[in-house]
Amino acid sequence: MTYWTAPKEKRVSDLINSVWQPKLIASLYGLAYFVNGYTRVVFSIWIPFFLFQERGLDTVDVALFVGLIYVSWSWKMFIGILIDAFPIRFRGRLYRRLPWFLTAGLLYLAGALIFLFFDPTIMPVWTTFLPTILLVTTAGAFLDIAADSYAVDTTPPEWHGRVLGTASRMGRVIGGSLASLIPPILLNIGGYRWVFFTASMLGILSFISLIQKEPPLEKERLFSREAIAFTFTEKTVIIGCLTMLAYSFSLRPIASSLGGMFAFIVKEVVGVSPELVGRISLLTLLSGIPASIIGGWASDRWGHKNVCIASSIALGISGLLWLNLKEGMIIWFIISATIIGFFYTINLASLLALMGDITPLALSSTVYQMYMSFVWIGNIPVSVVVGYLLTINLPLCLGLMIFFTFSMSVFANWIKPFEVAKAVKT
Repeated sequence: MTYWTAPKEKRVSDLINSVWQPKLIASLYGLAYFVNGYTRVVFSIWIPFFLFQERGLDTVDVALFVGLIYVSWSWKMFIGILIDAFPIRFRGRLYRRLPWFLTAGLLYLAGALIFLFFDPTIMPVWTTFLPTILLVTTAGAFLDIAADSYAVDTTPPEWHGRVLGTASRMGRVIGGSLASLIPPILLNIGGYRWVFFTASMLGILSFISLIQKEPPLEKERLFSREAIAFTFTEKTVIIGCLTMLAYSFSLRPIASSLGGMFAFIVKEVVGVSPELVGRISLLTLLSGIPASIIGGWASDRWGHKNVCIASSIALGISGLLWLNLKEGMIIWFIISATIIGFFYTINLASLLALMGDITPLALSSTVYQMYMSFVWIGNIPVSVVVGYLLTINLPLCLGLMIFFTFSMSVFANWIKPFEVAKAVKT
């Protein structure tokens, strides 16, 4: 019996057991997403208010800006192909993940130096400030690629919910919570310049991930014609991409301050007070702490697909709480946003675990990042459409997003593990 015809469960077990270190892997994966969460909230919440208050841009222009700052995330799958196909040799060993942790840290450092020496309030918005933010978000994309790929490389399928789901969501929520608390203080000390500087400087924590040991490239980890053929002839991969595309059009952009468009809802309801915005962001993010634990544990206990389907439906139903949202309804907004954020976090934890299930080890960076890229491919049109609809018809905007949220459950139901995918159970 050849390696490729051995039972999948045995193949996956042989490759994972020698490198699986649950505490270290989960902790460093959570740390990467802590950085991700802090910078995402700073850029998703504070950049819009910076552009509204300091630079005088209107809602449509700000929505376009927010959509563009994550454009580098839409081509993560192409970087993923290069990472899988062309490992870097150093001192006699091949490395696929560690060089990108290093690259991310260096780019974050470059962004921090720019904000240290140049004031964003006088930078030309589109020709200087936008490229600088793109530099930092590109660093975030590289960190995401490296962290996701390493986690998929080393985590057993039965732990996907607790690592790909819980560790990443917990790290992101904690980082996002701090990004809700610290910037209002920094605004009083040194203005938006120090808000963006700290977000960039925090990225040097990427260097800590260099202590991890990469698994050897052998057997099913090898980038090969067989792996490519077995993967891209499977309809499950296409369904996975469609699921993530539906996710990009779902309630995701407005369900959390991590989503990119949450600030626009806040602006419509409560205005642009930095202190109040920070408190609301913090309160809604805190619901993600228990939700990330529940989402990861429940997914591993009852099945990643089952929890993804159930939580998609629950998230869609919770979105109805905003149909009658109006200016001044601050208490109702906070309560409903906390509920929506809770179901959103559970849904995302199970969704990420499910995507890990249908990712082959030989193409773990390529395929997993392909799924993630489909979220960001939809980001620019979603940002523009949502930014426009929010100014004219909130119920219509919510109705469309709720429809796509429900559609995620339909796509997820069609997902089935395939021969070279990582999952060992349906």
